[in-house]
Formats: sequence, C-alpha cells, structure tokens
Amino acid sequence: MQEIIDHAEELHDYTQVLRRDFHMHPEIGFQEVRTAGIVARELQELSLDVRTGIAETGVVALIKGAKPGPVVLARFDVDALPIHEETGADYASQTPGTMHACGHDGHTAIGLTVARMLHARQGEMSGTVKLVFQPAE
Repeated sequence: MQEIIDHAEELHDYTQVLRRDFHMHPEIGFQEVRTAGIVARELQELSLDVRTGIAETGVVALIKGAKPGPVVLARFDVDALPIHEETGADYASQTPGTMHACGHDGHTAIGLTVARMLHARQGEMSGTVKLVFQPAE
C-alpha cells in the first residue's frame, strides 16, 4: 500500500500542472476539443488502447491486466460551465464566460494520474479497467 501512496505523491506535480492547465482552458460540453486532445495524447503515450470521438469529444482507454478478470469502469468528467471566473487565481480561466466551477478540471487530471498508476501495475492486474473521459456531463 505504501508503494501506491508513494507513487501518487510522485505524480503530484504532474497532476497539479494538468489540473491548472485544464482550469485555464475550460471548454463547455461537446466543445472539449483541446481537453480531449490532451487526454488522448497522455493516454497514447502510455501505449494504451485509446478511442476518441466518443459522444463527439469523449475519450475512452483500456488498461488490460496480465490476468483475466472483471471489467471495471472509471468515469471522469471533462467539461466546464458557462460561468465567468472571478477567483483571481494565477491559473484562472483564460476563456471569458467559461470556467471549471465544479471540479471537472480536477477529475480529468486525476483520471490521467490514475491511468499512469494503473499502467505501472498492469502486470499485477486481473481484468480490465475502462477509463471514460466524459464530455458534457
């Protein structure tokens, strides 16, 4: 268990950089083209089976374990809301009238971190994990 915690801590900066980038560049439902591109690229860099264009801007990836077993789905929302951001954060939205007001920037970054963590343990896994990055939640 400590090994998993240590790995998550090692990925802290990766997760934070992604979240802040997604936060700065929010896209509303079915317009998440930039976000979907980043998600797909990050997953493809892990040599995962990646499908794009699901429900227009959704991305799905499979992480297949070394042994047979059940299929588990993990879902991460990627869309932002049509709300003007007034936080004053260094990483505030650069898209007028649009922001990540309910944490989907975090969900997306966490999903990519989970992908890295599971990929690193793929040889120990039984079954398949389907990662769904859902647009327009």
